[in-house]
Amino acid sequence: MRVSVKVPFAMACALPWVCALALANESPKRCETMVYSANPHYAPYHVQTGAHRLEGASVDLLAKLVPEGVKLKPVVYPWKRVLVMAEHGEIDLVLSLRKTAERETYLAFTAVPSFPNPIAVFVRTANKFPYQTWADLKHKRGAISLGDRLGGGFDEYWPKELEILERGTVDENFRRLEGGHIDYFITSQFAGVASLRARQGGSKITYLKPPITEEGLYFGFSKKSPCAALLAQFDQRLSAMEKNDGLRTILNKHLGEAQH
Repeated sequence: MRVSVKVPFAMACALPWVCALALANESPKRCETMVYSANPHYAPYHVQTGAHRLEGASVDLLAKLVPEGVKLKPVVYPWKRVLVMAEHGEIDLVLSLRKTAERETYLAFTAVPSFPNPIAVFVRTANKFPYQTWADLKHKRGAISLGDRLGGGFDEYWPKELEILERGTVDENFRRLEGGHIDYFITSQFAGVASLRARQGGSKITYLKPPITEEGLYFGFSKKSPCAALLAQFDQRLSAMEKNDGLRTILNKHLGEAQH
């Protein structure tokens, strides 16, 4: 007669091979395929060029940062949906976006910025107005793109002090500006110039100085993604590229392409 005896798990784990077998299914997931996305209308940093295809400075940089053996999978969705998907862990990495307190609740950002990103006030050339401080935008109609965050305290300032609509994309807001529906449009200086050079009538619009803010952009890993374990490695490589001007070289290449 055989007697079945149950051995407590803690006692069984005294034998290494038993413990390893028991815990095999509990090992953390590895980052084998990195699903990434970005604002699809933000050249020269990143821009949609196909159904699920992105090109630009951020994409070129990612190729230099990702470890060997990790596959890259781009996906393209409207910007606000990208952020929601990253929050839920459906997207592993968001390319070159601004750090905010809200985004830091669900994204683990690199410590080293990917690229500079001055934010500018764009106006019709024929309707330029004196501008030195944020207060000079009062009593005028402005716009920012849906989901855009500008940093430097401006996101907290404008809802209380300025008449700004948050809607549409960069291209859509430039059309509103051209049509006289708004007096100014605030967006990335580099992204705005790239968009204008790609469209007819862009010469009728210019940007004012100084910039609204001059904060950088960062890569952000979803905190629910196993790929977030690569954050330190990304920072090491970003730091090395920053020291030898590799980041600026990549951005300058795409700024040059935007001029043609």
